[in-house]
Amino acid sequence: MALSYLTSGPLDPATLAFAFASSVAAAILLFSLMRRVEVVEGAGRKSLWVGVTASAVGLLIWAAHVGGMLAVGAGLDAGFDLRIAGAALVVAVVMVACGVALAAPNLSENGVLNAAAGGAAVGAALLLTHYVGVNAVRLPGRLDMFGTLFLVGGGVAVAASAAAFALAATFRGLNGRMAAGAVFAVGAFAFHALGAIAVDATLDPRVAIPEVAVDHTEALAAAAAAASGLLLFALFAIVLDWRLENRSGSEVDRLQALSDLSSEGLVVCDELKIVDVNVAAARLMGLDPTVLRRRAFRDFIDAPDPDRVLSASLAKPQNALLRTTGGEPLPVEVASRDLQVLGRTRRVFTLRNVSEQRRSETQIRHLAYHDPLTGLANRAAFNEALAGALKRGGEVALFCIDLDRFKEVNDVFGHSTGDEILKTAARRIVAAAPDAMVFRLGGDEFVAIGTGPDAGDADKLARRLTERLNVETVVGGTLIRCGASVGFAVFPHHGSTIDALFANADAALYRAKADGRGLARGFEPDMDLALRERRVLQQDLATAISRNEMFLHWMPQADTVSGEIRGFEALLRWKHPVRGVVPPGVFIPVAEETAAIVPIGEWVLRTACAEAVRWMRPGKVAVNLSPIQFQHGDIVGLVHGILLETGLPAGRLELEITEGVLLHDLPGALSTLRRLKALGVQIAMDDFGTGYSSLSYLQAFPFDRIKIDASFIRTLGSSPQAKAIVRAVVALGASLDMPITAEGVETHEQRSFLAELQCDEIQGYLVGRPSPLVSFDSPFERPGRTRRAS
Repeated sequence: MALSYLTSGPLDPATLAFAFASSVAAAILLFSLMRRVEVVEGAGRKSLWVGVTASAVGLLIWAAHVGGMLAVGAGLDAGFDLRIAGAALVVAVVMVACGVALAAPNLSENGVLNAAAGGAAVGAALLLTHYVGVNAVRLPGRLDMFGTLFLVGGGVAVAASAAAFALAATFRGLNGRMAAGAVFAVGAFAFHALGAIAVDATLDPRVAIPEVAVDHTEALAAAAAAASGLLLFALFAIVLDWRLENRSGSEVDRLQALSDLSSEGLVVCDELKIVDVNVAAARLMGLDPTVLRRRAFRDFIDAPDPDRVLSASLAKPQNALLRTTGGEPLPVEVASRDLQVLGRTRRVFTLRNVSEQRRSETQIRHLAYHDPLTGLANRAAFNEALAGALKRGGEVALFCIDLDRFKEVNDVFGHSTGDEILKTAARRIVAAAPDAMVFRLGGDEFVAIGTGPDAGDADKLARRLTERLNVETVVGGTLIRCGASVGFAVFPHHGSTIDALFANADAALYRAKADGRGLARGFEPDMDLALRERRVLQQDLATAISRNEMFLHWMPQADTVSGEIRGFEALLRWKHPVRGVVPPGVFIPVAEETAAIVPIGEWVLRTACAEAVRWMRPGKVAVNLSPIQFQHGDIVGLVHGILLETGLPAGRLELEITEGVLLHDLPGALSTLRRLKALGVQIAMDDFGTGYSSLSYLQAFPFDRIKIDASFIRTLGSSPQAKAIVRAVVALGASLDMPITAEGVETHEQRSFLAELQCDEIQGYLVGRPSPLVSFDSPFERPGRTRRAS
């Protein structure tokens, strides 16, 4: 009768210790040798290391299995059939080889799923080796296996091995290998223990042990010898691995140190597979260098054809986008060359981060083509945009927009207020012409380019622009009205070139200003003629003095009560050889626009002083100064020099200025006026009451005379307001001890009213018309008295 011997009881501690040691040795050997499989290059060398790893690890798995089976047969006088045991060894080696070949490449490329699949194959080696090896046990009786327990142990082995390989693929370096080895060793030992427990030995004295079976003591000695030899082999493999890694270690360290000093990213590739990267490249890609190795470099290039970009980088640097873990691709410049690295030809790519350069280029281009104050495109962008619009064809409307009296507002209220006016105007233009391209050319000059409906109905858009711009603006609590005039021309009807179109739009703008400002005007053919005539006038005006075409007329100034002639105002006249006498209202604004007024004003001052010296009586001579003369050159030095040159006493010269002199630079203008007054000349404020802040100027500077503008005198008989203003100005002059001169006096009624107010002086047609001759005879002389001319 057979006796049952179950292994569920205590197992032999020595054989279990042997199985544990074998499992640990297998884990160490497995992940140490697999690293060589990862890093070696060439199919032959890689296959060799796969075979070495499979042989060593498979033998250790088999030895651990033998140890487990010895635990089962302990005390039963069991033996082993070497033929079946050999078959189990072959199964172990083949399965490990399959698992290592599948998993090793994916460990370096972070292929977790494939690595886990390879690990599962190695775990299956444990299962199959045990299944085949159990049949090698020979004892007096038979062996039975608990299937459920065996399958549980197999599941533990496969899961633990797959998990170990997944850990090795996820966590790189020594720590990752140690963690993976620990998981594998525990799983392998657990399987061997469960596999031993799952075996049921039933004794039967009638069953004899075959003679071919090896005694369990001999088998234990053989397994121990094999395990010891493999432990030595593992040690040798680890040392060999260390020697191979460190044979060129100093050179590798030196190259790595040098590459890490570079601010540019360096990527070393073998057939476009990443072999190594420096710190800068890893930082650009946002990944650890160990994770990048063995991955395809093309996967990091964000381009339709990454291979073409990488190939072309050999010839010249290529601009590309680099995929990173940060989200947005990074703009880089990629260059490459083939180099000898540790005896092998490698392609080394350099990655230069050009994102900051791109931002700088974008900013520079924006600054080059945009106005920093308003944010609108500038003149450079306008030239390109207009050229492009004309090239595309179709109607193109060009609008020239100019703010009215902006310079006066800017000077009176300050540059910060002027800037706010410009920004407000820019916003209003864009709002009025949302489909047009709007530009600021400089100062208060804006232009807009309209196409499509904006060009087909240009007059409608022009009116909309003036409506939006001629509205009050509140700046710093102050209500300011600074309107705008608009002129436009349409391509190809009003010009077939950029210059012609712009000139005609500008001519239309000039007409809008001439017609009263705050208006919109489209180009008309007669404007072109007027513009050409104006340009001819500018050219003729520049040479008028040298051709002796300028001359002076004299406007007498008389005592209001007695009629005594006190002096004369010098009035400039121009006799053109073709046009005849050109009115001052026509040529003076042109002269001021082109700064021709500077030499002309010097001629007037010199001529007036020279003639006044020859008068029969020492009357005063009044000369108007333009604001432009204060802005160009040394007006004080000029006046002083002319006084010395002509010999005219300074007290006889009266310089008349308008508040336009004070608007541009009040502190500078006041300083100049004080220096002129220090010469001894008289300073009079002309056209008083027509500007922005005459009263404040009277407080800032002690003028010698105030001249009431003729517009107030002309309406004395019909406007009570005019009478009140004149009465107030005369009273103001009396309180400030400033003599008053009333301009434009033409009737005796006007003179009587001024005499009653005790106005000091008058000038106008009642006193005398402008004449080339100077006469001190009183216009109110007694009958029979003759006039004398100078």
